[in-house]
Amino acid sequence: MKKIHKIIIGIIANVLILVLALTFVYFDGQGAVSSKDEEVIVEISGSNASVLDQLDKAGLIKNKTVANIYLKLNSYDFIANTYVLNKNMDLPKICQVLEGDKDYISSARVTILDGYRITDCATQVGEALEVDSNEVLAKWSDSEYLNSLIKKYWFLDESILNPDVMFSLEGYFAPETYIITASNTTIEDVTEMMLDQTDKNLSKYKDKIASFTINGNPVTMHQFLTFASIVQCEASGNQDDQEKIAGVFINRLEKPMRLQSDVTVNYANQIKTVAVTYKDLNVDSKYNTYYYDGLPVGPISNVSNQIIESCLNYQDIEAMFFFALEDGTVIYSNTYDEHLKVVSENKWY
Repeated sequence: MKKIHKIIIGIIANVLILVLALTFVYFDGQGAVSSKDEEVIVEISGSNASVLDQLDKAGLIKNKTVANIYLKLNSYDFIANTYVLNKNMDLPKICQVLEGDKDYISSARVTILDGYRITDCATQVGEALEVDSNEVLAKWSDSEYLNSLIKKYWFLDESILNPDVMFSLEGYFAPETYIITASNTTIEDVTEMMLDQTDKNLSKYKDKIASFTINGNPVTMHQFLTFASIVQCEASGNQDDQEKIAGVFINRLEKPMRLQSDVTVNYANQIKTVAVTYKDLNVDSKYNTYYYDGLPVGPISNVSNQIIESCLNYQDIEAMFFFALEDGTVIYSNTYDEHLKVVSENKWY
């Protein structure tokens, strides 16, 4: 009898342990996947099973089996939309949000593409916030605001306040799609959202950029982004050509000779054209690399991570000149006479 009694007690104890373990797994599985603040944009639609798949794919579910059980035990009416969620949210919070919480629904988005000038960025921000792009540019030119940003972001310095710089924040808005949720979002909010992304991008390359040299001399972050922006605007999406074109410009800077880059002339004139004229070339601007030695006074566009990598890993080639064909193929030349021959035989504009 005692033996049976012990067996029964043992079974009950094991059942209790199992129940406790399952309870722990159940509630732990509802927890946040991270304690860090990390936003994730998720497009939600379809059945509960589809929603779970979408959340799981976005890395927002700690335990999919537990999440499935949780949804069967609780009633939620998910509303299809684009939500800005966070990895520090637990499952109950996420489910509440997906019932249509307006504070987490994307109301607008700002799309900044590779090679965008700041005027393009201002247009995108203006459309998203329903304000005039000139109002955006005015905020980005306000000296008090710029000084506050210099204090906040390690990659900004006094270089952006140079009076010869056309737009102080040119080149500092990382290519990305930025989601706006709050209806009272300000220009400052979006600006710092974009600069936060730039911080993330540049932090990955901070040490390499710090050791980057031109003609044996270290460059500042501002100078590096200026150099990279020229490569961004001159090169196609082919990384091999990006590295070669960066190498050509390094050769010119170390010769030394003027960069003579048409894209800097375009920027100096605030135009976008392939056929640069003699009138365009004669503009007296610190951005005109036909007119002045060395790098321009500042970036002429934003830059992608790929361009940053291409500049850091530029190819050591002999070429001093290059010419891009209409199909994007690039022909490299070692001498100016060779370059002139290539242009005369292949000019398409």
